[in-house]
Amino acid sequence: MDGKKENVEFRYYEMPMGRFDLALLGEKWITTYRTGVQHFHNYFEIGYCYEGGGILYLGEEIQKYNPGTISLIPANYPHGVHSAVGNICHWEFLYIDIFGFIEKCSQGDSFARAQIFKNIIQSPLLISKKEHPRLANVIKSILDENREQQIFCKEAINGYLYVLIQEMIRLNKNVSLEQNKNDSNIEKIRPALIYVEANYGCVIKIKQLAEICNISEPYFRKLFVNCMNTSPLEYINTIRIQKACEFLQKEDISMNMLAWKVGFSSVSTFERNFKKIVGESPKKWKLKGKVEKEFVSYNTRVLKGWD
Repeated sequence: MDGKKENVEFRYYEMPMGRFDLALLGEKWITTYRTGVQHFHNYFEIGYCYEGGGILYLGEEIQKYNPGTISLIPANYPHGVHSAVGNICHWEFLYIDIFGFIEKCSQGDSFARAQIFKNIIQSPLLISKKEHPRLANVIKSILDENREQQIFCKEAINGYLYVLIQEMIRLNKNVSLEQNKNDSNIEKIRPALIYVEANYGCVIKIKQLAEICNISEPYFRKLFVNCMNTSPLEYINTIRIQKACEFLQKEDISMNMLAWKVGFSSVSTFERNFKKIVGESPKKWKLKGKVEKEFVSYNTRVLKGWD
């Protein structure tokens, strides 16, 4: 982060079957963090710093962190951790499928679901355990439930997730307009990124994405390519192929059904895009078992232009 233009890597995590949370725990996360390029994820990320200090890169902003710092970073937001010189830092991380969990809890109430989506934190935030003890305790409880794996662990975590989302909405209400202000181009197209993540299996028109962002279609296309190192259609196809890999890992599913589930109109179009993005056919990829258990990186550097 020395003033050069940097690409940003898209890394995505896979949720355990039937779960809405994924915890990264243990000694692996006690280390000296060095940010090369920033990255972003497909799920909401919560980081809990136990020891050490340094800086967090949040898009174009830089903020300091210390023991007791909690990072709240929405999906699709570029970030990176960089330890201070001589510091070994201890972080643990939670990835939350907020969309999936809200879908489950809203039980078909589209108005309630829309209100939660509208009010959940949309920009990254660093808070301290001391200033927000209740939220910190909920996050720590989810981490500990994942660590201890006691009976009814899943049910307990779902209860904490419900409280966590409510607390984050309350927190968002207390954020000043100045803190929320972000005029960068990535903010202008972020509603489209969020929409694609939630609706990849449906027909998605570029005009529709432009309308969601409240900008004209020609300007949206230009802005998207300027912010991302790809076109809107290529980005949609990348998301769909990544979702297809998740299905291939977890299910025995026909290519016809898989193509339909991830939003492709035909098997031939699906297989052509799969090979273009992953490098081989879906059947061959599944047989070789080329999925890493923690996360899959397709080396898809789609964001560019961060100073």
